[in-house]
Amino acid sequence: MKRRIKSAAVKDAEGELHLGRVHDDTGVDGERGFLLNDGSFVNRVEGMQVARESGQLMDDEGSEELHSHMTMMDDYPSDKGPAHSNESTDENTKDDDVSTKTVLFVCNPLFVDMATRLARDFKKVYLYVPVSGSFPTMNHGMVGYGLEDIELVDNMWDKYDEIDLYVFPDLGHAALQVQLEKMGKRVWGARYGEELEIYRDVTKELMEKEGLPVQPWKMMTGMKALREYLQAHENQHVKINKWRGVTESFFAPRYDIVAPKLDEIAAKLGAFQEVLEFIVEDDLPDCVEVGLDCYCIDGKYPKNTLCGIEVKDLGYVGEMMPYKSIPEPITRWTNTMAKHMGRAGYRGFLSNEIRIGKDKEPYMIDATCRAPCPPNELYCELYTNLSEIIWHGSNGVVVEPISAGKFGVEVILKSAWAEKNWQQISFDPKYRRNIKLFNAVKVDNNYYIVPQDDEMIEIGAVVGWGDTLEDAIEMVKEAGETIEGYGIKFNVGPVEMAKQQIAKIEEYGVSPFSIESEEEQS
Repeated sequence: MKRRIKSAAVKDAEGELHLGRVHDDTGVDGERGFLLNDGSFVNRVEGMQVARESGQLMDDEGSEELHSHMTMMDDYPSDKGPAHSNESTDENTKDDDVSTKTVLFVCNPLFVDMATRLARDFKKVYLYVPVSGSFPTMNHGMVGYGLEDIELVDNMWDKYDEIDLYVFPDLGHAALQVQLEKMGKRVWGARYGEELEIYRDVTKELMEKEGLPVQPWKMMTGMKALREYLQAHENQHVKINKWRGVTESFFAPRYDIVAPKLDEIAAKLGAFQEVLEFIVEDDLPDCVEVGLDCYCIDGKYPKNTLCGIEVKDLGYVGEMMPYKSIPEPITRWTNTMAKHMGRAGYRGFLSNEIRIGKDKEPYMIDATCRAPCPPNELYCELYTNLSEIIWHGSNGVVVEPISAGKFGVEVILKSAWAEKNWQQISFDPKYRRNIKLFNAVKVDNNYYIVPQDDEMIEIGAVVGWGDTLEDAIEMVKEAGETIEGYGIKFNVGPVEMAKQQIAKIEEYGVSPFSIESEEEQS
């Protein structure tokens, strides 16, 4: 393999590498050098020599020209060399060229489009969508069919010998992930760390033990107990463990308002209605919600991360920033829980939802131990080195994100028609990377959203990024306005609501954002 420079790199005091187009992009101090295509780190002097030997620099060019060329270095042609090459490489780094690796992407239908993102970088991506039940249907088992550069498989074990990396963006496969790792495979996923999301009561008890703020809550068994509690208590949030298909979390301002919803849940549960456990939380009025959207590798987090505001199911505004610059209340949960993530062998996406008021107490109300929606759709384009993050992270190495822009925006697409019907969707092909599709297939060169009997009207998302928030919003608008399809709703308005929330966080004195509120701009 002929050595080439892949990116600028800074090695910090702990020996971790932080990558960027130029060294200053990493935002960290340390030994400056370069990451090569064989996975090794070299200092600047050797890096210049490698660049000249590989033809990336001419003999009369220096460091300034090297950095000006850096934007092209992720696209260097593959040069694997002869199979009998005698060039020696370190055993731990010689296999880190993702373009030579094969992935099995295991997911529920919601995440199939992420597989197409990885297919841009990896040699091969197989998609496996687990199907269960005595009467399987094509609507469930063939989601992902026809999508770009991926191959849908019926059995995840048929390709075992070929697979270098297993990627699990969702919940429900902890035991499988652990077993694959025992068998010597690389695995990206939360492992048993997923239980922090699945079992809310256990997480709350753990948080209380660790001295973290927890809003008042109660756990009760059965619909009768739930009805009685809601009749006596207003402004409650109702949640359940594990069985997300029964109902999403919902807010109960008064019993009479949610009584029809409770009737619906009881009808769904049938004889189980007095078996299911419910978690009921007090509301947190006058609080704003903010979240860290990052990834966790054995209890370690990247030194640069995405932090954002979500307007539930409609809009997301995020900003890339140094982790250390984020006010302590926002990072308290991730810092405190890091040891638990480490013990779980957690190597995957991690987000949280934190509500903060004037007292600056951070209440972590929901952990997301999977690819969050939003903004996982934004990750796919904002993180230009997403494949390297996943490949190295699966081996216990934290790779810093290389961001396409400082700001990112995501707007959710909706269609009531798609809840029970096939939804055709068309758009200008040049915006394919901006438009992320849920439960998608591609048949005869047409995209469709396939109904999944899960009462979802969300069919996808439009993402944009840029060095300013305005640039990111404009990109979203340009892409979204080309979308066509019966009943599809695309609304950028809620992004403005997110900006109002950021202004509120500024008022409370815990804002990590550099986005100016409307008042500050005027």
